[in-house]
Amino acid sequence: MAKKTKNIGYETVAKTRNNGKFASPNHKPLAGTLGVRLPVDLNEWVVVEAKRRGCTKNELIREAVRLMSQQQVS
Repeated sequence: MAKKTKNIGYETVAKTRNNGKFASPNHKPLAGTLGVRLPVDLNEWVVVEAKRRGCTKNELIREAVRLMSQQQVS
């Protein structure tokens, strides 16, 4: 028998329902998907840091890129 897993992504979207329709939990529209391959040591850091902060790896990477872009403007 297949092992049941908890679908966290669905729960996140379900919390953002808007009049019976699914709405994105993001405040801004997102561009297309970007795939990035990281070195093993950097990927391990991302996994550990995301768990420590209680966020997803995607959220952590978005925040890092956002901070870097803000530093370049200054």
